[in-house]
Amino acid sequence: MIPRKVLIITAMMLVIGSEKLFASTARDVKEGNMLYNAKKYNEAIKVYDSALDRKPDNSMLRFNKGDALYRKGSYNAAIDSYNKAIAQGDARILADADYNIGNSNYKIGAERAASDTNKAKESYEAALQFYKRAIDLDPNDRDSKFNYEFVDQKLMSLKEKEEKDKKKDQKQDKEDKNQKDKDNKKDPNKKDQGGQGNQNNKDQKDKEQQDQKKQQDQKEQNQDKKRQDQKKGEEKQQADQNKEEEKKSQQDEQQSKSQEEKDREEQKQQEEEKRQEEEKKQEEEKRQEEKKEQEEKKRQEEQEGAGPKPQGQDQDKEGQALQFYEEGEPEQREMTEEEAKMLLEGYRGEEATAQSIRMRRKQVPMPEPDKDW
Repeated sequence: MIPRKVLIITAMMLVIGSEKLFASTARDVKEGNMLYNAKKYNEAIKVYDSALDRKPDNSMLRFNKGDALYRKGSYNAAIDSYNKAIAQGDARILADADYNIGNSNYKIGAERAASDTNKAKESYEAALQFYKRAIDLDPNDRDSKFNYEFVDQKLMSLKEKEEKDKKKDQKQDKEDKNQKDKDNKKDPNKKDQGGQGNQNNKDQKDKEQQDQKKQQDQKEQNQDKKRQDQKKGEEKQQADQNKEEEKKSQQDEQQSKSQEEKDREEQKQQEEEKRQEEEKKQEEEKRQEEKKEQEEKKRQEEQEGAGPKPQGQDQDKEGQALQFYEEGEPEQREMTEEEAKMLLEGYRGEEATAQSIRMRRKQVPMPEPDKDW
């Protein structure tokens, strides 16, 4: 049997308290858990005690300390730590604390079974009570149910052995008494030599007790070896479990790191594509601007070369006026108001055109005449 749920998650601890106290205690708990996993139980207990000095009412620290004490074989001290954790009233650890107290009582009973049957029975019965409490709190707890049946069988076996040894002693006493009566009837003189007979019987009984003690010692040694082998098996199982959890944690961390690198690479690629699109857009705008400037420049150059041109309706009117002026009137008649207006506008157009031509005309310097004097 091993304690269950040995390490409560650190993030659940110290819900109430100053930020500085929380950080300090969480750091101690993490360090204590690392020492526990490394099987440095004495050092882990010191770290838990240091954290409890600052937070004495923390039930999970008490629970973790109880597990470390259990691992080092200090079962009574472990029970005391579990009970103090329960006294804090934290419902999250009640079932597990009862389960571990049951395990601790079983360990104590197993150690006493060879030397003190009555005390061993008391420890087994206490273990059954705490397993029962754990089952009441969590009816689906198969571990507690299994351990309850296991310890109950151990208790029954111990009682049967005690009853068997008691009957054996009674039978031996009865046989000794019958043999003594038989010897007395057979040789009455032995009655007078009762002192010598009693001494012989005592020596025989002492020898039997010594043989029985040797057998008991051998049996205890076998049990101790069995317990040590069982303890080594449990420690190996726990070590393998810790190793597997550490390996899984490393794999999860590596996978998370790879995903983060992939996300950063994708983000970088998206930013690069966005930057290229922005540059392409700026270049296109620049080309459009340059094209627009060139067209504007070309239009200005064309205007400067051709001179001002009449546009729209004014151009049509000017043309009509010039045509009317050039063709002349075929026959003498009175000019209408519209015709007079067109003629006037024609004159104005000619004057504007002539003025524009004079403004664009370049002054050609005339050569000075050669002097012949």
